[in-house]
Amino acid sequence: MPADQRLRDALRLILEDGGERGPEQWHGTTAVYPDNWEEVGYVDYFYRRDTILVRADDADLVYNTLRDDATPEETRSPIIPEPVAIDVLPVIDGVTALVWRYGRDFRRVSEGRPGMLGGSEFGGEYDGRYKDDDPLSVPSVLAELDRRVGPNKGSPDHGLAYCGNGHPCPATEPDCVPGNAASPEPPVSTGICCGTRGWDGRDVFVGVVDGGLVDGVQVWPWMAGVTGETEDPFMAGTGRIKPYACHGTFVAGCVRVVAPKAMVHVKKAEYIDNRPHAGMAYEHEIIQKMNELMDCGAEVIVCEFDGFTRFHRPLLTFNTFYDRRLRHLNVTIVAPAGNDTTYKPTFPAAYSWVIGVGALSADGNSRAWFSNYGGWVDVYAPGVDLVNAFAVGDYECFEDPVPHKVLHFEGLASWSGTSFSAPLVAGMVAARMSATGENARLAAESLLRLARSQAVPGVGPVLHPHQVCATPRKPCHPACDCGCSAR
Repeated sequence: MPADQRLRDALRLILEDGGERGPEQWHGTTAVYPDNWEEVGYVDYFYRRDTILVRADDADLVYNTLRDDATPEETRSPIIPEPVAIDVLPVIDGVTALVWRYGRDFRRVSEGRPGMLGGSEFGGEYDGRYKDDDPLSVPSVLAELDRRVGPNKGSPDHGLAYCGNGHPCPATEPDCVPGNAASPEPPVSTGICCGTRGWDGRDVFVGVVDGGLVDGVQVWPWMAGVTGETEDPFMAGTGRIKPYACHGTFVAGCVRVVAPKAMVHVKKAEYIDNRPHAGMAYEHEIIQKMNELMDCGAEVIVCEFDGFTRFHRPLLTFNTFYDRRLRHLNVTIVAPAGNDTTYKPTFPAAYSWVIGVGALSADGNSRAWFSNYGGWVDVYAPGVDLVNAFAVGDYECFEDPVPHKVLHFEGLASWSGTSFSAPLVAGMVAARMSATGENARLAAESLLRLARSQAVPGVGPVLHPHQVCATPRKPCHPACDCGCSAR
């Protein structure tokens, strides 16, 4: 079946050339598998062209296999022929990238000039267009590599969006807040639970990997003290707010309303090359930002990028990150489950060591219509019509049913998506840590036990922001003032 309009709208932002480097630029830009997605109506995964990721221990084996000439009794050819340069680049400890055709664009190839790091051949049929199904495309190279040395020796450098399958992370586009309201939803916590104070995240460091932080939002009281790598939310030439802009700001605000005294810092994962409005980053970039947050001492990390992978296999970079670093530390990772209304797992949310968060409906009694679901989703939290910090300015809607409608924002927005459910859970972990002295893993385990004890039939484990003390539904004592018995 043909692709629906929502998928077309999202992929237009991801796949169309933004023009910053001109139409000749193709190396390192994003491709989609299958390449005939428009005909079949779905996307399996996104990947960075001409790049595969391998474990550092396997780098020599994979490199030699890519160059493998036939043995005397065989007739097979190298996967990547000699004239096409293969560059070996570090990613993180334990992961290496193998990159070919580096710096070769059509003009350079046609003029016979070498690439930036050597090699003069394009390695495919040159007809003025890049072929995503030629022998040197990433899917073709990996298929042959799997055949020669077995699966799991190489992996794409996946493109991960704020949500899987190319759809916008938020289930809806941002909307104006009605009236003159100037308060977030859910409301800012008082830090009081079960008659005691201190459930506010004080001295807990929460890191966010997203698209950056908008300057000026600290004027909102709950955003005071939030720091991060800055994002310019406005489109050059028009002054309008970009698609996906302010996402990291909104997410940071969702952490802060639950844990108003937590130290929150936003790391900006650079978007995929030449697509400044895509809302997507490469796997290697995301994991590097998570590493940086670990270096800074983050105790809870919200990874806002999530997506489908080749053969639904786990991400090679995240596997190595966990094995080499995370498994030895009491750090909790939280990620959104995604908004594609599917049971298919997305990563990193589907990892057993990540808290994958789905979204509840506005009344809290059912799963939000857009939320992904399944046994791999650990918990569901509010995710419909949340209100938090946003830029000031005009925004042009790009999706049906109201494309090209222009909305004006005054520093707040109403937004929906599992992307915003996830930071609420992260804030709950931080708020519990400050009151109980538990480390991040113990605090998360306590909250997830409560979530399982109050699972909603047909949905799964659920949490609400006021339940930071992880108390069951019945009141703790006659004077309980935190609404622990509320759903």
